[in-house]
Amino acid sequence: MKKAVKLLNQVVYWINFVLRKLGAAVLAAMFLSITAGIVSRYMFNSALSWTEELVCFLMVYLCYISAAITTAEKKHIVADFLVALAPETFKRAISVLSRILMVIFFVCVSISITELLPTLVWKSGVLLIHRRFYYYPILVSCIVMTFDVLVDIVNDFVPGYDLIAQEKERAAKAAKEAEDEEAVELRKSMDDFMRASAAEMEREKEG
Repeated sequence: MKKAVKLLNQVVYWINFVLRKLGAAVLAAMFLSITAGIVSRYMFNSALSWTEELVCFLMVYLCYISAAITTAEKKHIVADFLVALAPETFKRAISVLSRILMVIFFVCVSISITELLPTLVWKSGVLLIHRRFYYYPILVSCIVMTFDVLVDIVNDFVPGYDLIAQEKERAAKAAKEAEDEEAVELRKSMDDFMRASAAEMEREKEG
């Protein structure tokens, strides 16, 4: 059982790792496309016809890649000020219930997209991108998010294997240690400055 949970969390971790790299690549491609459009328009007085269409296309991918990453890393906004006051058992029940509702929503969206894809025939005006390619990231991200949420439910009952949470804890610990070291160095610098100032004042009095 523990090996299976560990394997599931490893899959979530590496899918999220790939999505972060892919998201960075998509963002870079958007930046380059926008830059090419600006340069061509204002420096060569010849606007590129495909830049806006490509950026809109990539924006769809970036949105749903970001949604999958946010779900895996649990960075979505949560209004839990009331749940935080409840007993631990109630918190766990609400957590499981909310995740089940998320799974139901993702499954419904995936089914709807699957039924919609065969009916799509439209292509974009310049790049001739088939419309189904605008919907593929929705389907894939919903599948990924469903898997992530199901693994989260398992982690609630078999804790200690969430690699993403462990990485976040290590990063927070490293940041706290760096902050403490910086505070010690700052305090040391202030002490040295105060001692040097006091010594200077003593010399001035003696002089």
